[in-house]
Amino acid sequence: MRILVLNRSNLATTPYAQWLGPAHEVVLVTSTGAISTDPDRARAELSGYREVVTFDRFHTNAAVETTALDLHRRHGFDAVIAMNEYDLLRAARLREAMGIDGQGTAEAEAFRDKLRMKELLTAAGVRTAPFAPVAHVTDLYAFAADHGYPFVVKPRRGAGSTGVEVLRDADALAAYAEAHPALGDDDGAALLAEAYVGHELFHIDGLIVAGTTVLVWPSACTSALTYREGTVFTSTTLDAQDPLTEPLRELTLRAVRALSAWPTLTFHAEVFRTADGTLLLNEIASRVGGGKIYEAVRLATGVDLVREYVQAVGDDTVHRPPVDRPERTAGFALFPGSPGTLAAAPAEGTCEVAGVDQYRLNVPVGTFLGVAEHSSARIASVVVGGADRAAAEAVLAEAVGWFRAACAITPPEPEPEPDPAP
Repeated sequence: MRILVLNRSNLATTPYAQWLGPAHEVVLVTSTGAISTDPDRARAELSGYREVVTFDRFHTNAAVETTALDLHRRHGFDAVIAMNEYDLLRAARLREAMGIDGQGTAEAEAFRDKLRMKELLTAAGVRTAPFAPVAHVTDLYAFAADHGYPFVVKPRRGAGSTGVEVLRDADALAAYAEAHPALGDDDGAALLAEAYVGHELFHIDGLIVAGTTVLVWPSACTSALTYREGTVFTSTTLDAQDPLTEPLRELTLRAVRALSAWPTLTFHAEVFRTADGTLLLNEIASRVGGGKIYEAVRLATGVDLVREYVQAVGDDTVHRPPVDRPERTAGFALFPGSPGTLAAAPAEGTCEVAGVDQYRLNVPVGTFLGVAEHSSARIASVVVGGADRAAAEAVLAEAVGWFRAACAITPPEPEPEPDPAP
C-alpha cells in the first residue's frame, strides 16, 4: 500500500515507517517540532519514508492539505493515517478529495463536533446529559432558564478540556459572555451547553480492527476540569470483576456503533456515573486518549493502541485475539504545576517507589510555569502497575506523595503597585 501519514507527534516514539514495514510505501507530512533537534537522531527518525515534507506551522496551515494533494498526484495513496484530534477532519477531507477509503468527513464530524455527536447518540438511545447548541448569548440565558445553574459550556470542537467552563450563577454567565465576543456577533460562536451533573468520571479506551473488538477497557479517573488549579490528575484501570466494568464497556461500544460504520478505529470515551448510578456518555473520540493513557493501556493489557492501529491500516487482519481482561492493573498521575518557577523536581528516572513503571520530568528545573492550558498538560508524570486497582492506587498515592515532597515551585513576584496619582 501507499500510505500518507499526517503527523505532529514525537517521531522518536511513533516510527510509522518501521511499524508498517518495507512492504508499504510511506510518505510523511509532519510538523517540524515532531523531529529531534539532534541531526543524527533526526536522520534515524526520518529514515524509511518514501518522501518527507515538514512544516513549521502545521496546525492551521492550508498548505498541509494542498501539499498532501500534490503528493497524491505523484504517489497515488491508498490510505491516510492521522492520529491527532486536530487532524481527524483534515484527514477525512483529504480521503474524500483523493477518492480513497477510510473515515470520511461525516463520520469524523460525528466524533469531532460535540453537538453532532450528542444528537447521534441521543437518536441511538445512548443517554447523555441535557444539551443545546450555543451560538449567541441569548442561547446561554435560554439554557439557564430551562436547566438552571450550574451548567457547562464548551467548544463544540475542543479537546483536552480546553475552554470548558462551569457557569454557576448569573454573574458567571455575564462574565463568560463578556469574555467571548463571538456570542454577540451575527455569525455566532460554536459552543455547546450541557446540564452539570454530579458524577464519578471514567474513561474507556479501545481498538477495533476489521470489525473485531480487540480491546475496550474502562478506567476510573479524577476530574478533568481542575487542571488550572494545579490539581493532580490520576487514573487507574478497573478490575475485571468490578460491577461497572461490563456496563461501561457495553455503553462505549453502543456509542461507537452509533457514530461509526468504519470497521477499523481506535477510540477514547468519557462516561459520567451520576449520584443515582446512571451512566451518561459524555464524549467519545476516534483517536487514542491523551495524558498517559497510551502507556497505561499498554502496561495493563499489552496492546499498543497506536502501533496496532497503524499496522491495521496497512493490513486489517487481526494480529492478536481480543483482550478479555487486562494482564494487570495500571494507572498514572499527571502533575500540572502552577504559576511560578520550577525550583526543584526529581530527575527523570529517579523514582524508587515500588510499582512505578515510568517517571518522566517534562520541563527542566528553572522553567517559569504558567497556568496549565489543557487537562493533559504536565510538568511530570508517573505510570504505575499493580495486581489490582487497590494495589495500583496505593502505588499512585505513594508516588504522588514522593513527587510533591521533592518538587518546589517559587511563586511569581507580585506586580508592583502603581504610583498614586499626583
